[in-house]
Amino acid sequence: MQKFKTLDGYYVYNIEKEKKHYYLADKNSYKKDIESLLNKVEDIKFDSLIIIFGIDTGEYLNELYSVLCEKNRIIIFEPNEAVFNNNKDKIDNNNVALVLYDKNNIIETLYSIIGSLNFNNLYVHAFGNYAEVYKEEYETFIENLDYAYYTAGSSISVANRFREVFVKNLIGNLKALKNATPLNLYENINKGIPAIIVSAGPSLDKNLAEMVKHKNEVEKYFIIAGSRTLKSMVNSGIKPDMVVSIDPVDDNYDMMKDYLEEDVPLAFYEYSNRYLVRDYKGEKIYTSAFLSKIIEKSDIIKGVYSGGSVAHTCVDIANIMGCSPIILVGQDLAFTYDKHHSDSAIFDSDKKNNYNANLSVENVFGEKIRTNATLNQFRIKMQEYINFHSKVNNVEFINASYGADIKGAPHKELADVFKIYKVNNRKKTCIVDKSIEIDAEAVSSDVLDYIEEYIAKANKGEELCKELLLDKTDKSLIDIDEDDEDLEKFLYIMEIVDNFESSPKSLYFGAYLNKFVFDTKQEIFNISAKDFESLTSNLKYQSKCFLAYFEKMRNFLEEVKSLILETLEEFY
Repeated sequence: MQKFKTLDGYYVYNIEKEKKHYYLADKNSYKKDIESLLNKVEDIKFDSLIIIFGIDTGEYLNELYSVLCEKNRIIIFEPNEAVFNNNKDKIDNNNVALVLYDKNNIIETLYSIIGSLNFNNLYVHAFGNYAEVYKEEYETFIENLDYAYYTAGSSISVANRFREVFVKNLIGNLKALKNATPLNLYENINKGIPAIIVSAGPSLDKNLAEMVKHKNEVEKYFIIAGSRTLKSMVNSGIKPDMVVSIDPVDDNYDMMKDYLEEDVPLAFYEYSNRYLVRDYKGEKIYTSAFLSKIIEKSDIIKGVYSGGSVAHTCVDIANIMGCSPIILVGQDLAFTYDKHHSDSAIFDSDKKNNYNANLSVENVFGEKIRTNATLNQFRIKMQEYINFHSKVNNVEFINASYGADIKGAPHKELADVFKIYKVNNRKKTCIVDKSIEIDAEAVSSDVLDYIEEYIAKANKGEELCKELLLDKTDKSLIDIDEDDEDLEKFLYIMEIVDNFESSPKSLYFGAYLNKFVFDTKQEIFNISAKDFESLTSNLKYQSKCFLAYFEKMRNFLEEVKSLILETLEEFY
């Protein structure tokens, strides 16, 4: 690797790759590559995230800084280790991170920086000649970036779609807690017992037929089913040891409505379908998503991993119980046999769903198989989980399905699994210990009191904003005196906002808060980077923005209050 001076006075690296030499940027007009980057971020917003593939000599950084503001973050991925090492100690800006590109952990890195509040405000650019010189690495980078983008976008989309039912399920399910056993009592009760996680993919019918053949062995394993697969198992004469339901919608109730009398324990969480939790006659196991972070004396209640599908939750419950190996059946994550689900796990609600397959991945036999972005995302999250727990907790994972390959869970035929993994110890199934001391009505009252408190604060904030807007002087927040009355009003406004968005009690609002923060950022605080300093220091401009903020805040709180009161009337 050598550094050369370009014809227009910059420096560029010349590197050797596969016995060929390449310049990482234009050796004649380096300025042209810098201008290409600057044009990419021309309309950048004040809090945009800039992702750049390739740093080269870093000659573009100072000019890039000149068009950004203090809130912008820059993440630079460098695929050449020597180039990375030459630059890693030269970055002197806290808003800039230089990351060595590694195809083995790039997806985890991208997930850590792309979230539901910034996914639609990204600027991505391959500097200079990087996209050509590192063609394979760049294509993999963009592919994984698309996955991270889709995941973040999907999370806000799902949150918006189900925000009403989330609130209603939370309030409705509070009443069931006094009759539920906390999941933490199941910790390590089945150490070393194999677990079978039964999913509803196209492989299920074949897997289930094998389980029926080996019913004696199956009965010694701990079997966890999702709500969609309970019917298939019961009809095959195999009783699971636990059924898990996390989906919030009424379709999930319909999948189990004929099996409400089963004596299999049902694991649920705050957002599980409230009617299913209410009407199911078997024992119930509670896993906490967030109530344990809010309600006093409930912090010992264990939560579970959330990877998007019920299978992730089932796998984590098996892991919490100490099971190993954890065997996946019906976990295709692809359109095996050109089907979206097994024949035995299809319901009327599937007719309204659009199951498109627009991607392809390798299956367990190394052949191409069709899938889609959602299923592939589930696969990626499952692989992340497996990678961590197989190393940290020494848990073994096996994939007995016939769909997409799941790294870390090698494929084995189920018949072979039963031959290899013999069980000597007796598994433990249902634990009944209704020790959860949560007063449902007190919690509901606490939520309503919190809403009333912040409706009042929204009104107060709105009143203060209007007072500030009536002031005829044009004040700057940079130059204003510390004891200025208007500054004190503005600081109180900011205190209301900060306390509201950061309070643990705001978790009660679930997806409503996510939507509120997302919408206000897009509609009210959509400031360009070049205007950031002037507009954020302008007291009147800020007062106008927060006036709109408090109006939206009050409206969303009133809506949540109405949903809670409606649910209380129905369930209490």
